[in-house]
Amino acid sequence: MQHNSRTRLRSLGFTAILLISTLGLPAQAQQAQEPDAQVRVPADQVAFAPFPAPGVRSVALYGGVGTGQPTAMTSLLDPATYAVLPHTHTHGYWAMVVKGRMQHWQLSEPDRGPDLLPGAYWFQPGGVPHAEDCLGPEVCQVFVVFDESADFTPVQ
Repeated sequence: MQHNSRTRLRSLGFTAILLISTLGLPAQAQQAQEPDAQVRVPADQVAFAPFPAPGVRSVALYGGVGTGQPTAMTSLLDPATYAVLPHTHTHGYWAMVVKGRMQHWQLSEPDRGPDLLPGAYWFQPGGVPHAEDCLGPEVCQVFVVFDESADFTPVQ
């Protein structure tokens, strides 16, 4: 089990480095996780699109929310317009803070947990209501990997 966790963490770390160096593909869902040709998108040309949560814009490197495919994506949370929106996902995911100061917590927890700075990461099991917050003052960026399909369901 520990070996599997280390392998997953190495893979997540490599993916985060890849994200930081390339910052994504266009927002459209990709049919294949591995393109036939090289893809390189300068940071100022990444096409972040609105996400189903207020104050969030995202881009999928592959897959995408609602595509039914495994998904890797990065999201920007703007503390000036972001609203904490408790939600759940069918499947679990790994996430890593790339920029900013965030909190992530399950709704069953007594508090919001520690501040999460760049390099911090978490695993969120599927089906468990949770929320994130960008504490500002700068925009937060989080990199997320769903090994299975990605969805987003707000909860009360």
